[in-house]
Amino acid sequence: MYDEEPPEDADLDPVYHHGSVVLGTDGCGLYWYLVVSGRHRGHIWMICDIGAAPFGAEFGSTTAEPGFAGRVRRWAADKTCYDAEC
Repeated sequence: MYDEEPPEDADLDPVYHHGSVVLGTDGCGLYWYLVVSGRHRGHIWMICDIGAAPFGAEFGSTTAEPGFAGRVRRWAADKTCYDAEC
């Protein structure tokens, strides 16, 4: 479970952790989220203190298939998440 408190920002409050499930962390404030509502439903996002990035080949930083299944296959194969030439 996510241990940090949501930021105290009235603009972020309506959307912080709404429509997503925290899947886990890679440490140092980097978290993996599964989006469960809205236009990115089914996609995995990596979120950290310097920004956020969607996971999947269609977004350019990996050759893995997008979505939950793509992320799980990548993890199960013990492959790096971001392997595409940027």
